[in-house]
Amino acid sequence: MLSILSATGWDNFIAGFNSFMETMTKFFASGLGKVVLFIIVAIIGFILIKVFIKMLRNMGKKVKLDQTVYKFLVTVVKFVLWVLYALTLLAIVGVPITSLVAIITALTLGVTLAIQSSVSNLANGIILLANKPFKIGDFVEINGVSGTVVDISIFNTKIRTGNNEMITMPHNVTINNPIIDYTSLEMRRIVLDVSVSYDSDMAKVKEVLLETIKEQELVLQDQANSVNLAKMNSSSIDFSVKVWTATENYWDCFYAFTESVFNKLNENNIEIPYNKLDVFIKNIEQQQIEFTNAKAKKD
Repeated sequence: MLSILSATGWDNFIAGFNSFMETMTKFFASGLGKVVLFIIVAIIGFILIKVFIKMLRNMGKKVKLDQTVYKFLVTVVKFVLWVLYALTLLAIVGVPITSLVAIITALTLGVTLAIQSSVSNLANGIILLANKPFKIGDFVEINGVSGTVVDISIFNTKIRTGNNEMITMPHNVTINNPIIDYTSLEMRRIVLDVSVSYDSDMAKVKEVLLETIKEQELVLQDQANSVNLAKMNSSSIDFSVKVWTATENYWDCFYAFTESVFNKLNENNIEIPYNKLDVFIKNIEQQQIEFTNAKAKKD
């Protein structure tokens, strides 16, 4: 008896539910129903999209992914959700979605052809963000421009030069040129060419240069620093001095070491050759006298 009642109750529930859904369908198919459905979907959809995007942004602080790439992905998801939101609302009010999608596709194609350069920048930006040849804060050189990377967007990279100039580098340029990242590694090598006279004692020169390396605090003494005779020029002999230093100390070490080398060579009376020019001045007065005598003879 209980099973019969249960079966009868379930059938009544299903019949009632179907009747309710039929009534609601007829209501939302009517003009007033469409207005109510439009308002409900508009409010709930707006709130859900806002909440979902906020959740994605909060998740970005926890995931192990480059923040620039993650922000781009959030932007794409946000764009897709708002497009679906708009299409849903248009479908509720009776706009034919198929025709609308065809129009949007045609417009997108036309805009894409009109802004090929920007689209190319966008594609290159995605490739750049995926490969990550450099990051914000790195000191780089791209297409002859060197400076610190301060921002990497989807379309371009912003570089601040040593003269505090902000340069915007399109990704079309960045992706098609060699990228030199000076700060991606912990150490950098300084190469200094030191010219001395042929009259100098070469063993003494090498000894002085090695001593200069040992006295420089910013030079990493546990690395393979070296002094070698590199070139014999027409009026000088060049030594190649190579030392290692921490990346953050590169320029301080470079200037301090160059000054130390110059002072050490002078202290040890080692000649640094330079171009000399001998000037001979003719006796102008004698030329005038000769000219006067020649004129007199002619008269």
